[in-house]
Order: sequence, then structure tokens, then C-alpha cells
Amino acid sequence: MFGVPRKSSLFLFLLTLACSPALAHQSSVVYLDLGLQGREIELRFQIGNSDLYEAIGVDRDRAVTREEIEQNRGKLFDYLASHVTVKSGNFSCEPSPQKLEFADRNGFFFAVPTLAYDCKRVPTDVSIVYDLFFDVDPRHQAFLRVVTPIETTGGDEPREHVFRAADRTFKLTQKVTLFDHVRDYLHLGIEHIFTGYDHLSFLFGLLIIAGARSFRAGIRYVIGIVTAFTVAHSITLLCAGFGLFSLPSRFVEPAIALSIAYVAVENLINPAPRFRWLITFCFGLVHGFGFASVLRDIGLPASGLALSLLSFNVGVELGQLVVVALCFPILTLIARSKEGYDRFVRVGGSCVLASLATFWFFERVLGKVWLGGHLG
Repeated sequence: MFGVPRKSSLFLFLLTLACSPALAHQSSVVYLDLGLQGREIELRFQIGNSDLYEAIGVDRDRAVTREEIEQNRGKLFDYLASHVTVKSGNFSCEPSPQKLEFADRNGFFFAVPTLAYDCKRVPTDVSIVYDLFFDVDPRHQAFLRVVTPIETTGGDEPREHVFRAADRTFKLTQKVTLFDHVRDYLHLGIEHIFTGYDHLSFLFGLLIIAGARSFRAGIRYVIGIVTAFTVAHSITLLCAGFGLFSLPSRFVEPAIALSIAYVAVENLINPAPRFRWLITFCFGLVHGFGFASVLRDIGLPASGLALSLLSFNVGVELGQLVVVALCFPILTLIARSKEGYDRFVRVGGSCVLASLATFWFFERVLGKVWLGGHLG
């Protein structure tokens, strides 16, 4: 991402070389390169070793050594991530450490750490909030340079910026195509199924009954419940996405836990429940609001909203189909031992699901009391 020639940084390096003998008596300076590639934003820092004492927690009366930085690289990355935030619109991008390099400069050296910030979708409005070192040096400055060529939304976008105590935010706007939105929301839908333990638990609770039937009967059952669930959550997801109707997460998340508990208990009471597709449809409406809350957490695009919602929905279905394709054949093989399947899968699996769902329900209802925040 940082393959752009560094000609424009020559002046900064010459300035650094000229000032290096007096670094201890001057305000601190940091250089940053910003690169954008898809959903990822990278920041590469250049920080003089005389400015890193606070970041890695050593005494201030001396410049830190390269070995000390290497030994405390975790502290350094944590310090940078907590003091430099990147946002896509109003939503924070998740930082992760990449690499740590060093650059020698006329008797001292720069630490050159790189952080990658993962945004949930390709950002249109990027905000960099910079809070490094101002608490120990009010005259601190940071020179930011955008090194990735981007297509802006019109006008002359700034390519460089200087962070000061009174100016700690840099904003950049780039064009995002409809294809970018469709791809991002398709990926988000698939990702949400594979990481959404409550939705996976609900789906597994439904599949437990399918495995106990003959293969053909099980296939018909799976098609029925998956279709009912898909239609139901599509309705509420679209309603919430278009702002027609939605429910707060504090109601939706406990209700999702209850839906898992209900299916698990019904599996225990009735090995062959009737009208399971109807129950699945009703609970699918609730899960659709849960999917919508995920989209609210990352923001919806101003343009291409309908296609983005459709793409997210398709991603959810693809994720579900993969889960069904992996689990259903395994369950039917285990079901050849009918007694073992009934005891260990239907009864044992349903008991585990019921216990987990009960825990999740109370955790989500009482989360503010127990843990100081909503856990949805």
C-alpha cells in the first residue's frame, strides 16, 4: 500500500537531519503516511526515539534504545491505537498492528510502526483523530501525507496536513462505487452468519430435528424452515433498512435468545414438531431486526441502499446454506444410530442450547446491571 515514491518527504528528512542535534530542546515531531486500499486504511508512523519514552513506559531523562522498543512493541502499538483513531463516517475502524521497522538518521533513529485500520465497508468520509504526545508536549506537531492516489468527490482534496494541539482532526472524502457497496454488504452478510453465535445456534436447533428424519424428509424439512426464515428476516431487515419500522436492540437481542430457548425446549418435548416452519417464520421476523441492528452499527450508504440491503441479505443466505450443507449430512450420518442420536444429539444438544440461550437472555436483559453495558 505504501509503494508510492517518497520524493515529497525529502524536505522532511532534510529538516529532521538539520534539527537532530537539538532534538531534546525542540518540540516533538511525528511523520505519518496514510494509505487507503478497499476497506483498509494504513497509517505508517515515523517517531524519533527521543519521543517514545511515554509510549513504551520508560524514564524521560534519556532516549530509548532499539532493544527497549522491540521488547515493548505491544505497548507501543497499544499506545498508538488508543491515541490515533480512524473513522468511516461516524463509525470507528478497528486497528491492528502490522510491522515495526527502524530508520537511522544522523546519530539517532526513527521507529517506524504501521497500523492497519479495518473498516466494515469502503469508507467515503475518512476522519483521522490524532492525540499523540500533546499531553507531554503542547507544541507537538505531526505531518500527515496521503500516499495512495484516490478518486475524490470533487474539488481539491488536501493531500497533506499538519496536526497541532488546536487542530487534531484530518478529513478526506473519496468516491465509492455501487459495486463497492454491493461487495462490502455481501461480505458482511456472510461474515455475520459465521460470527453470529446466536443465529448459528438457532439454525442448529432447527437442524437437530431434520437429522432425525429420513434423508428426503429431512431435505423437505430443511427447505421449508430455511425458506420461512429467509422470507421472514428479509421482511423486517428491509423495513428497518428503509426506516419504515424497527425495534431497539434491548428488545431484539433478548428475544433472539428466547427464540433459541424455545426451539431447544420444543426439541426436547416433541421429537417431531408440527408447523415448525410457522414458528421459524415468526422468529425469523425477530432475527431480521437483529440483522438490521448490525447494519445500524456500521452505517448504511446514502446511495445504492436497496442493492446494499439485498446484497447483505444474499450474504446471510449464502452463509446459512454453507452451514446447512456442512451440518445436515453429518447429522443424517449420526442419525443412523437412532438411539445414540436421540440421546446425545436431540436431547444433549438441545439441553446445551437451552442452557446457553437462558444465559444469553439474562445476560442481555441484565447486562447493564451486571457488566455496565448492553451486551447485544
